[in-house]
Amino acid sequence: MRAARILAGSLLAFLLVEVLIFDTNIYSSVLRTDSSAGMLETFLHNERRRKAADRNQVLAIGDSRMGFIPRYPNQLGDLPYTFATIATPGTTPRCWYYMLRAVDPTARRYSAIVIPVENYDDAETWEDHADRILDLHFLIARLRWTDIPQFSLSYRTPALKWRAALSILFKGSIYKTDLQDFLRSPKNRIKAAQLSRREAHNWYYDYVGTTDDVTGVHIDWAKHILTVPASFAPDKKNLFQGRMLDPQPPDHGRHSAYNKYWFGKIHEYYRGSGTRIVFIRLPRGPFVRPDGPPVNLHSAVRELAASPDVILDDEHFFDSLEHPEMFFDAMHLNAPGSAEFSKMLARHVSEILGASAAHQHAL
Repeated sequence: MRAARILAGSLLAFLLVEVLIFDTNIYSSVLRTDSSAGMLETFLHNERRRKAADRNQVLAIGDSRMGFIPRYPNQLGDLPYTFATIATPGTTPRCWYYMLRAVDPTARRYSAIVIPVENYDDAETWEDHADRILDLHFLIARLRWTDIPQFSLSYRTPALKWRAALSILFKGSIYKTDLQDFLRSPKNRIKAAQLSRREAHNWYYDYVGTTDDVTGVHIDWAKHILTVPASFAPDKKNLFQGRMLDPQPPDHGRHSAYNKYWFGKIHEYYRGSGTRIVFIRLPRGPFVRPDGPPVNLHSAVRELAASPDVILDDEHFFDSLEHPEMFFDAMHLNAPGSAEFSKMLARHVSEILGASAAHQHAL
């Protein structure tokens, strides 16, 4: 009986910690800000506390390639919209759905959501994004028990389906390493978290970025030869090699199915709300491979573009930025590139939203 009481007491204590700490905002508010979950929570917190005077708000989302800095368009002073971003490095369309739900629970805060894609053709990727377990680590604080069916079943591998379900049910399994770090110095962690919650909005809003560029890179497409400066780090060279010259994955329709599901979920979330979804194709890089993906007329974004509340932007609008002077590696815009991209995007989105509104009014 004594052993049973101890076991029952331990189980009760475990469940109380799970329900009262890990399943509330208590622990997520003191996560390490440089962790995947902590970084995402910082971006979401910044946007939730941002004051919006009206609904003329445009929110950008995406990963590290979405080099959009709202400061540049918001300082122009001649645009009808205020711009913001929750683009978070390492996130995916699956993450974006839950991130949008977190910052816009009524689905009526924004005039438009800007969603970037690398191409309009659902080109296959070597990684199966449906089985990306990192998404679970990014989103753990945002996932509810009621999300278990949808989220866990979105994984393709049975073992990962179970892992996702159990991790949402018992979040401590994901927070374990972070909790161990917290217990080493709770006071310092709390101070760092409080500082971030007060000041992170300014840190990110005022971000400039590096002025490094890749003008010293040369690619001989015919001979399949990459030449980089001697100062290039190996990982930077490998990124160029992988994106520009390595074979591309065969198309099995896997990535297209993934995009159709998660972009479809985002569209479903905003359907009928008055919020428009604008898909843009990002600047592809400092160089553009001559062997681009074949046109897919039934890709996720092209099929969604048939909906009246979805806008598919001109695929080539940002081609003018695809030069070595505008990038600091094979895929990320540098400071001058981000500044120009941000202003171009804001002006262009303002124009197409106005044109779309006028068209809808005429109908």
